[in-house]
Amino acid sequence: MKFDADTPLDSYSLAAMARTEDILSFLVEDLNVVGSKDAYKNILYGVRLIVEGKNRRLSDFSEIINEEEEEENSSKKKSLDSFRINIFRENLIDDIISIIKQNGFKQVNRIVNSTHILIKIPEPTQNQLNEFAGETKRIERSAISRIARIKSDAIQRIKAALEREYIEPHVAVPAKAHLENIQQSAVSEIRLIGLKKRKTLLGRFFSYTDEEEKKLGKKLEKSPHNNLFSN
Repeated sequence: MKFDADTPLDSYSLAAMARTEDILSFLVEDLNVVGSKDAYKNILYGVRLIVEGKNRRLSDFSEIINEEEEEENSSKKKSLDSFRINIFRENLIDDIISIIKQNGFKQVNRIVNSTHILIKIPEPTQNQLNEFAGETKRIERSAISRIARIKSDAIQRIKAALEREYIEPHVAVPAKAHLENIQQSAVSEIRLIGLKKRKTLLGRFFSYTDEEEKKLGKKLEKSPHNNLFSN
């Protein structure tokens, strides 16, 4: 982030900027998951089934196979559109395959002579794409709220320091200006990142909701954030 300041950043602003940069990093990480292979794994582990009269989670009887832990000499290529799970109880495999199919994973096959099943990630429906876009906006709003709290916390600390005469007004005034600048710049970054994610998710189905978003789209074209979330 870039800031216009005639005076060096004070300790309050530096601390706020460090926290803000962390939030932006976490934002990108969180948005990377939306609509990804990991997101489908999370959906899968929300699946429930009845076992011995009890409502249980699929994760109680299975684990997702970590592809990175496979033998190095394996000739099989990692599949980006599927994943494997291991079922702990063989007598449940047929029931689990049936339940997984009922939850939208149509291509589910048992791997011969094993307790593993291979699940192909389905192409997202229009409704799912809209849900992913909605989740992106929720994450975006949450990040903006956290940025606002950073500014509020810092201003409260400046106020307390003034009252205790730890700092002088000539320090407090530019510090507050810096905090305002940090917040505005961060919110702009968050909106650009969120817009890029939604455009990536929706592809040809994406459309701007209003003129303000169109202006943001033009800014995005010249922003380094336009390289994020590439397929």
